[in-house]
Amino acid sequence: MSHTCEDEHHDHSNHGHDHTAPIPTNAEQSLYPFIDTAKIICLNAVAPALPERLELYKSFLKEQESKFECGYYLQSDADCQVVIHIPFTGDCRLFSVILRTNANDPEAELNSPKTIKLFKNFNRNIDFDTLSSSKEDLKIEHPEDVGLRDSTESTNMDENTFVEHYLPRRIFQNCSSLTLFLQDNWSVDEDELCRIYYVELRGEFMGQRVLNNGAPMLSVYESAPNPVDHQKLEAEQDEIGLGM
Repeated sequence: MSHTCEDEHHDHSNHGHDHTAPIPTNAEQSLYPFIDTAKIICLNAVAPALPERLELYKSFLKEQESKFECGYYLQSDADCQVVIHIPFTGDCRLFSVILRTNANDPEAELNSPKTIKLFKNFNRNIDFDTLSSSKEDLKIEHPEDVGLRDSTESTNMDENTFVEHYLPRRIFQNCSSLTLFLQDNWSVDEDELCRIYYVELRGEFMGQRVLNNGAPMLSVYESAPNPVDHQKLEAEQDEIGLGM
């Protein structure tokens, strides 16, 4: 019988010396329906096998019935580092992150990701320099040589290629977003790339954030702010201040 990350609740994260067994999770706790897919950000990443008509996030965010599909994947581009920013439609409590990545595969110039930094509600510029100089909320170590090797198969049913990283629940409350920074790999050769076949976030959706008057609070992300738009806004605010 193959092991699944649900069967063996080994804590692969290194958030201290608490050896208490993590609380098991289940597929019904998937936060997939509550991800704001229009605002997902992926840096230094491509999806070479993904049809052009599909959004980039569909290469690694998959519904439960598609979790074993491996024909589509997210791959690092220039080097081994990848940033994935996943915003939610409201606030969540996060319990775990399940990852399916590549195993070591020198012939395909792929190596297992090692250090992964997690940032809760990261509200600064999402880029490699900013993340590298910021203190993460949790740093986890992904196990070496666990995952898929390069192949032409479109489906792989091996449960042992998934790794569930349990999160300290006291820290990951009131999460409006989660940012994953895959910083390095096990070979210490940054030219070897990595692949992410599957990302699943498990937890509890707390509902939309609300303002004091009870109206839902909307967030606006600007991937490339336009100075002209800001000038127009400032002009409009000046007109309001003058009673125009």
